[in-house]
Amino acid sequence: MSIRISLCDLLLMVILTGTTIRALTIDEQCMHADSCERCLGAHLECAWCTDKTYQVRSRCFTRSQLLSFNCSEEEIYENQPVLDLLQQKPLKDYETLDDLAVQVTPQRVYLKLVKGNTQRVKLSYRTARNNPLDLYVLMDLTWTMRDDKDTLEQLGTALTQTLHNLTDNYRLGFGSFADKPVMPLISHKWKKNPCAAERATCEPTYGYRHHLSLTDDIKAFTTAVAGSKITGNLDNVEGGFDALMQVIVCQKEIGWQQQARKVVILVTDGFMHFAGDGLLAGIVKRNDKKCHLSAAGEYTGSLEYDYPSLEEMYRELLRRKINVIFAVTEQVISTYHEMSVLMKEISNVEKLSADSSNILELIKKSYESFIKRTQFGDNSPDHIKMEYYTDCGGQFPQLQKRNYCNNVDLGKEIEFFVDVTLTEYPKNGVYTQKIRVEEASLNEFMNIDVELQRPCPCVEDPEPQNEYGRFQCDDRGYLNCGMCSCDDGWTGTYCNCPTDPSNATTNEALLLQCRPKDKDGQHAPQVCSNHGECDCGSCSCDPGYTGRFCECRECVDCEEDRAECYCGQCVCKYGWSGTRCNCKEDTEACMGPTGEVCSQRGTCDCGECQCNKPYLGKFCEIDSQKDNKLCQFYEPCVTCLISQKQGMGACENLTEICTSTEYNDRFTYAFVPELDPDSVQCLVRIVNKHGISCDSYFGYSVVGHTNYLSIQAVECEPPNYYAIVGYISLFTLLAGLALILLIRWCVNRKDAREYARFEEEQAKTVNQENPIYRDPVGRYTVPKALSVKYDENPFAS
Repeated sequence: MSIRISLCDLLLMVILTGTTIRALTIDEQCMHADSCERCLGAHLECAWCTDKTYQVRSRCFTRSQLLSFNCSEEEIYENQPVLDLLQQKPLKDYETLDDLAVQVTPQRVYLKLVKGNTQRVKLSYRTARNNPLDLYVLMDLTWTMRDDKDTLEQLGTALTQTLHNLTDNYRLGFGSFADKPVMPLISHKWKKNPCAAERATCEPTYGYRHHLSLTDDIKAFTTAVAGSKITGNLDNVEGGFDALMQVIVCQKEIGWQQQARKVVILVTDGFMHFAGDGLLAGIVKRNDKKCHLSAAGEYTGSLEYDYPSLEEMYRELLRRKINVIFAVTEQVISTYHEMSVLMKEISNVEKLSADSSNILELIKKSYESFIKRTQFGDNSPDHIKMEYYTDCGGQFPQLQKRNYCNNVDLGKEIEFFVDVTLTEYPKNGVYTQKIRVEEASLNEFMNIDVELQRPCPCVEDPEPQNEYGRFQCDDRGYLNCGMCSCDDGWTGTYCNCPTDPSNATTNEALLLQCRPKDKDGQHAPQVCSNHGECDCGSCSCDPGYTGRFCECRECVDCEEDRAECYCGQCVCKYGWSGTRCNCKEDTEACMGPTGEVCSQRGTCDCGECQCNKPYLGKFCEIDSQKDNKLCQFYEPCVTCLISQKQGMGACENLTEICTSTEYNDRFTYAFVPELDPDSVQCLVRIVNKHGISCDSYFGYSVVGHTNYLSIQAVECEPPNYYAIVGYISLFTLLAGLALILLIRWCVNRKDAREYARFEEEQAKTVNQENPIYRDPVGRYTVPKALSVKYDENPFAS
């Protein structure tokens, strides 16, 4: 037996010597695997031989080498990743009513995935010209929106021209809403005429009313708007989300086309009720997200179901591929902006004028915003990882890890590269999957039929007494599927390790040899550092680990021309630094929002700016003697945002000035009552609508390539002269009264002192009277009570 092993090993060495360096590296990863599953997991090109007549000791090599070692081709089990394009129609625009546009290619792909291996699928997207547009106008018809209804009614030709400029294939629909017709959302006193308080007559309150299904007849749309009725409710909080949910889920009644870009423009000047508000009226049944429209178009579930939540509505919008434009007035626009941020890929917020006179402009602006944005998502299971990379049609110098693009030019082809990786085998044992990669707002998608390669599904009838099979396993076991199944008392790859405790080489002794010692000479509790298995006293490491005790990670990121690997650590060669020894040319992390490396005031060292004196900051933007460079960079954007917030008009170039120069991403901003005292603070001075020069402050932070602005806007009001005159007059009056009371008190005090002095003088005076003087005035005092005795009272009876 020893002669056979030596000859095989010699043959192996001769063959390996003649192979290329790359093959040798792969073979080293393959040849130590002692099982089929370990073999296929070692490297994509590793293969396992199950041939019983195979002569070489190791059964794990590349396919070509196994064949050269006389392994039968039918007995080789190997990794077989497959990528086939099953359907790949070319991209094209919408041309005729009977022909559909193609905006995503390929449409169907087949993948066979190997665990740990990544396959890349190229997906192309292009916005089609003249793609159908379904636009549904959902309007608040409460009392305060009566002039907006009149404006929409009079659009006519202008609306036709606006939509025709966007696409030749458009349809319009119309619906209106108010609120749930129940107390306390309406007044029972004015139930039949909720506008009685305004001394007018209007329609009784209704929840949602569908007036017109989607049609290309503009006259029918105008007629439907004219025929709608104004109604009312008690407050400025409406039931628009009740109506929006019905517009979303009533696909047949509304008439949505599958291939059209579906848009709802919700026009209102009020806030919206959310889930839970129905409890005020005793309505506790959760919104069931089903259609409840009568034949006349009335929402019949208004008094039965609660309002939907924002999350429920967002999920349905995504599922049905419907975009929403919130056309709202200035008083409520900030609230709708906050809602839109939570579903930014399918919603937009625009400022509506007081009488809706700019609604055509809003439709045009929002539609163009939608067609310039694309985002892809998928329904992949947890055990399959999907990652997207794109340069957004040349917007970035290299591929970025992202699944969306903004500001895409019409007709520009965008390429996405989708990396698909099987991270682990499914626990439910299902080895076929169907994954859909779809555009967020269009019914455009790519289907991926996924098959998972099973982990070594070799099945053989066991032959414990087969002579050659036992010979392969040192006569201490038998061969089954190319692996030794050992007899009792033996273990190891070739059943060459005894497990009998009476043997000198016990299993415990073997395990002890696979446990490293610490500095005190004590054996560690982990066998092979928990990264491998002990085979006859030596560690067989898991993929990705190396070392005597599998204590070292493999250096997967070390590049040979820049570094050398020592126990999992990249030791950089001269001229390189960083954990991956790639810091010499990598200046991306030092690239500030202005597009300059370290603001041209320092050098980029391993992804961090080393600033020249006296400059400071993450991008060396702070100069103690001059203005902060980033403050100057953000100032036009912040000035525009503050002006817009304070009602001074919207900036036409807001998107341009609030976008990163280098990465073309819009800034994320928020208005806050106070800034973080530890953050960098910038001053911005504007002349407000009152003509007053007003100072506000803002702070910034840059995380990755995303810009965050915190703005503390100050509204400087002009002096109120009426209030000033009133305050001065009131102060003068109070001061005068106080002075009068003080003088009066002083006079009273003086009089009291004089009178006291007079009484004191009187007490000292001695009266000299004549002893024969008799007072001419007689005086009689009536007794308090008369006696009843006769001798005392002559009047007694």
